Amino acid sequence: MKRILFFGLVFSLILSFGSCKKKSKDDRWTDTLNSGIIKIACDEDFKNLMNAEIDAFQAFTDYSAIINPIYTNEKEVIRLLLEDSVRFALTTRGLNAAEQKEFTDKQMVVRKFIVAFDGIAVIANKANPDSLLSLPTLKKILKGEIRTWKQINPKSSLDTIRVLFDNNKSGILRYVADSLTAKSESLSPNLYALGSGTDLIQKVSEMPNAIGFVGFNLVSDDSFWKKQETLRLMRIGREENASLQNTYLPYAGDIKDENYPLWRTIYILLSDPKSGLSSGFSIFFAHDVGQTVILKSGLLPAAGDPQNRLVKITDTYPDEK
Repeated sequence: MKRILFFGLVFSLILSFGSCKKKSKDDRWTDTLNSGIIKIACDEDFKNLMNAEIDAFQAFTDYSAIINPIYTNEKEVIRLLLEDSVRFALTTRGLNAAEQKEFTDKQMVVRKFIVAFDGIAVIANKANPDSLLSLPTLKKILKGEIRTWKQINPKSSLDTIRVLFDNNKSGILRYVADSLTAKSESLSPNLYALGSGTDLIQKVSEMPNAIGFVGFNLVSDDSFWKKQETLRLMRIGREENASLQNTYLPYAGDIKDENYPLWRTIYILLSDPKSGLSSGFSIFFAHDVGQTVILKSGLLPAAGDPQNRLVKITDTYPDEK
């Protein structure tokens, strides 16, 4: 992997831009670093995480700061930032060239900071006896080279593999298209985009032959699994022949050790020219309490752990071995 920086650099950068911006007299935003009311945009995959971060931050400011989140898909998150409807966005990618040009044309500056790493969970119905998948097999499923469960396990009583995503504008679908398959390759006709992560979870619970790609934050809560009688997490490994010994679940420890192969970086995109509440929330998110909330939400903090031990972090996906 490409190793680029330590968490301390992220925090120092946030502090540096926060201290040097001046308020504009024409700016309609009246919030400060720790007070006011703002809206933010967040990829809906991280709804549980964001709710926990907001609760912690608002308590930290004695409720002088009120943050109203907009949970939506990845494309809409960027659009809201571009329109200056929000100045804080949590997502899993930076700006592409066209988006960067739009911001530049509007004389808007967007800063990108790494705050966490998220595992992409593959969930299946418990009626499916196959709970291990290799990354090569998963790629063949996505490309349509493997279309039935009998091709994976001749003893399986299930037929066509249905692959479900939360929606057609999601960051997870983009991740799969960009990272697990070549852009020039055609995808399986058995891939389906639903309305939301909640819809996906419900559909997989009803379809024994389906698997679904979902952000681990949506299914990381122990209380979620205590109520589940029909779902399981699939174990994923890099080696061709999947076994219990070489496959892993999307836990923070196995992402940190590079064992689990499906993960992505979580970024804050910040467009705040006046060092307002969006900047204050960013600093909180990246510092000790915010990073502890990330860890308790089942994700890997950029700091590695709340004790601030130095660990490697990355701005790209893991190299395949």
